[in-house]
Amino acid sequence: MTARLSLIGGSSHAGKSTLGEVVANYLGCRCISTDSLAKHPGRPWRDPPELPPPHVVEHYRDLALDQMMQSVLAHYRSMWSPLVLPLIESGERLVLEGSALLPELVSQLDIQHVRAIWLVAAEGVLERRITAESDYESRDPDARFLIDKFAQRAVAFNRFVGEEASRLSLQKIEVGRETLVNELLQLCLEEPK
Repeated sequence: MTARLSLIGGSSHAGKSTLGEVVANYLGCRCISTDSLAKHPGRPWRDPPELPPPHVVEHYRDLALDQMMQSVLAHYRSMWSPLVLPLIESGERLVLEGSALLPELVSQLDIQHVRAIWLVAAEGVLERRITAESDYESRDPDARFLIDKFAQRAVAFNRFVGEEASRLSLQKIEVGRETLVNELLQLCLEEPK
């Protein structure tokens, strides 16, 4: 990967942060997560006994899946010009990872030496990762409901990103249950076909 700038997009729990750090370490540059720039209601769980903030509970409790998708897409689009694009245009050699790297926005870039990929999780991968990380089995029914809604949105966003990357002829890498980060690193370093 001879790119000055590496962009890694995809859904929550697809492995963007882990891969971003590995790629940045390999290339000897900084990794920045778009999550650090602006927060949308994220994971609806915290380590016990801490409860998620009320706005996060309300978001997952009250919105239907299509409303959650509209909300998160509007949030990511609103971040692009003021927060994400300046990092991309800064000229700094870096790895930028996060769900806010929507294929539709990245496809409009006219910057040399940018390498962009999207991690797209195979069926069942996101649900398994979310269940494990959230300690789902130990949660009460209300918390499980919120986690289930978060997982539904993650799966829908994963499908959206995969379809958009295909539609725009952008590189995507499928992440399976047993995919190792070193395998993903090698795929990132290969020249696109």
